[in-house]
Amino acid sequence: MKQDQSELKSSLPLDSATRKPIEPARVEELPPFTLAGISAVTTNEAELSDNGKIGKLFEQYYIHNIGGQLADYVKQPGHYSCYFNYEQGDAGRYEVMVGVNVREECQDPYPESIRTFTVPAAKYAVFVTEWGPIIEVVQRAWGDIWQWSRQSGNDRAFTGDFEYYGQNINPNDGQAEIYIAIRQ
Repeated sequence: MKQDQSELKSSLPLDSATRKPIEPARVEELPPFTLAGISAVTTNEAELSDNGKIGKLFEQYYIHNIGGQLADYVKQPGHYSCYFNYEQGDAGRYEVMVGVNVREECQDPYPESIRTFTVPAAKYAVFVTEWGPIIEVVQRAWGDIWQWSRQSGNDRAFTGDFEYYGQNINPNDGQAEIYIAIRQ
């Protein structure tokens, strides 16, 4: 018998003591693509403290309607949170961008506060979060990804990792995909 989504979601264990860590749902190779948005430099240490910048970056993205400002440039619906320019893997500084996938051939100038980053071609381990409050399920998934990346044979490339959020994601009950670049 098929369960509906609400029954399935309510049966998922959220307690870290009983919840099974997520594993990659698939491995996928992607060509390079360009993101445009707003960015900040941070560390995992800062993000685990009161000095985190990622939450504030998302706030600014929505307050200033960055997605709307870039609507004419969008190649694929939805938005991204991309991690790149890693200094020491997940132990050092890195840049994070919240933005959209844009057409590379666009000649019009972007609004002043917008920067771009071309995500390089790579092979990705793709993690699919549980359903739930998006901030919580993404944070839990990253904890699982950090554990997964420390296992033998799971070699992160640190060339550009990203979260993909569908166009009509519900922040209170959503699901995201997290793409982790891996060495080939």
